[in-house]
Amino acid sequence: MPYQYTPSPWQRTFHNSTARIKVVWAGRRAGKGRAVLTELMRAITLASQSPFLADKDVAKAAGLKIGHDLTHTLEPSIHIWVVAPNFAQSRQAWNELKQFIPEAMVVRRKKTQGGGRGDGWKEDEKAVWLNLKSPGLARRDVYMEIKSADDPESLQTAGPDFIWITESQDIKEAAWNKLRPMLNSSGRLGRSCIEGIPPFQRNHWFSKLYRWSEENPSGDYQAFHATSFDNVFLSEKQKQAIRDEKATMPEQVWDRMYLAKQPDGGAGFFRPSKIDIAGKGRETLYPDENRRYVAGLDLGKKQDYTVFVIKDARTRESLHALEMSGTDWVSQVEIIAAEIDRWKVGDIRVDSTGLGDVVFDHLLNAGLPVNPFKFSAQSKYQLFQNYYIALENETVFFPGSWTVLKKQLEDISIRPSGNGSYLFYNETGEHDDWVDAELLALMACDPPGYDKGDIHDYLRPIRRMNPIRPQQARKPSRFLTMHRENKRKARMKYLEEAELATSDLG
Repeated sequence: MPYQYTPSPWQRTFHNSTARIKVVWAGRRAGKGRAVLTELMRAITLASQSPFLADKDVAKAAGLKIGHDLTHTLEPSIHIWVVAPNFAQSRQAWNELKQFIPEAMVVRRKKTQGGGRGDGWKEDEKAVWLNLKSPGLARRDVYMEIKSADDPESLQTAGPDFIWITESQDIKEAAWNKLRPMLNSSGRLGRSCIEGIPPFQRNHWFSKLYRWSEENPSGDYQAFHATSFDNVFLSEKQKQAIRDEKATMPEQVWDRMYLAKQPDGGAGFFRPSKIDIAGKGRETLYPDENRRYVAGLDLGKKQDYTVFVIKDARTRESLHALEMSGTDWVSQVEIIAAEIDRWKVGDIRVDSTGLGDVVFDHLLNAGLPVNPFKFSAQSKYQLFQNYYIALENETVFFPGSWTVLKKQLEDISIRPSGNGSYLFYNETGEHDDWVDAELLALMACDPPGYDKGDIHDYLRPIRRMNPIRPQQARKPSRFLTMHRENKRKARMKYLEEAELATSDLG
């Protein structure tokens, strides 16, 4: 292939390896994409010079002579896959292929054949045919495809010579389980480069594969590591800009992005060791009248659960929680209102995003002390960052019996969203309702140290003052009316039973 580039030292070591499957942890801007593109070109060159000849075992099983040429059975002759978490994340690889593959190699097709402006690059399908024109080649036709891993079931029925898996930290294990068997296809090279930044979780398939390849290097597997600063072509000004970013993001996120370092424990955005320390509290069934309580409420949407978490405002310790699923909204509001009344909760932070808006209005009209919180990329980042700081400083607690909350905290991961912000997501794809309720409840708590008298919130008395102008009285909502009616009926029933018991004694 005519494509050439000047590699950094780490890239040179990477190219000198003869391992069939290369696993790469590299920081952003370290040059992993350009390195793997070079490996892809080299794989095409090697495949073009590698006919499919029957070896001893194949000849015996198929009744052929040893060395019988089976190259004509390969369709396409050379098959290349580039696999990304989704088509949006494959754009850079696709653009680099278009830039560096010689135009003379691209098989031009008519628009009626899906060629896309007749240039041979199928934009809709993200695929292209190449033809190698050098004489004496065993294989000439090359078919390259961009594949999305968001539908693992579509990753089958093929035997590529080379698979480039990019942004592997965002690819689910189900997709890898579909791809791995393809590297053992008859007549194919079975080569692959698997690259990305370290996943948050050590039990992620990409993490396990890298660790195993690092500890057991062989002709089949080898691991490679590079930081952003290993790219010798970055200017000192660019490197300093990367260093400056450390002041505006969590240290473990910066280490992961630029040093290709897996976070402590490797279990997610929150450190497992700190989650264990926080999870040493005890659940309480009955309130203490000398304590002030706040709460967080995550409203269930579709198949999610509605979770209501109550915290001691001063100690910042979660004491009680409710989880509801499959219950109608009227009943949920009734149950929540009863718990608010029992615990005398003074401040409730509620997820008012989407469906939450409707229910929030009902809660507000019912006279409950609710404050809305709309989830956005920016607000959620701040919410998670606050909880991260609380965990690190050991100023937040929850019952050790809340295993669901602990699991969901360990499952939270983070990745850039592409517009300068960050996206939180669950590695396993499970619910995060307990996490949201817990984080919202902490938002309503006093600052750390307030219970020990270390600091004083001078704004709190102002927040508790009555408004200068009286608020306009609202007509009781049907929820509040139902709540009052149920309490009245319950009291009447209690009085009737008490009167009946008294008469029986008489």
